[in-house]
Amino acid sequence: MEDRGYFTQHSALTTEEIDRLLDGVEADLPVLPEMEEAEKPAENDSRGARRAFFREQIASLGNIELEVRIELGQTTMLLSEVAKLRPGSVVILDKHVDELVNILVNGKAIARGKLLVVDGCFGVQIAEFL
Repeated sequence: MEDRGYFTQHSALTTEEIDRLLDGVEADLPVLPEMEEAEKPAENDSRGARRAFFREQIASLGNIELEVRIELGQTTMLLSEVAKLRPGSVVILDKHVDELVNILVNGKAIARGKLLVVDGCFGVQIAEFL
């Protein structure tokens, strides 16, 4: 699939993306597991070895599927109102069309974004992380 500047369903983590993730947590990276003397990096290579080790670990997580949902809004209806729904019925939600929508990953809200249309499909442009 051609890259149009937005994420596709099967985007893999790039080395640059992994490095950005590691930059945010570098001080908190644990010490490497015990290694054979021959495998141990020199003391001045310790930082680079830790980054390489965790870069490899994060890269292996890149193929894990996560459920991403976009929450457009919600409403409360009586059972009698739901029973009257038919094709063409309109359900009014609690959000204005210009409000940011919630972006949920595995059921947890992580960001909010603006709805837009990309090549005839709905999309969400991330405005802020929560």
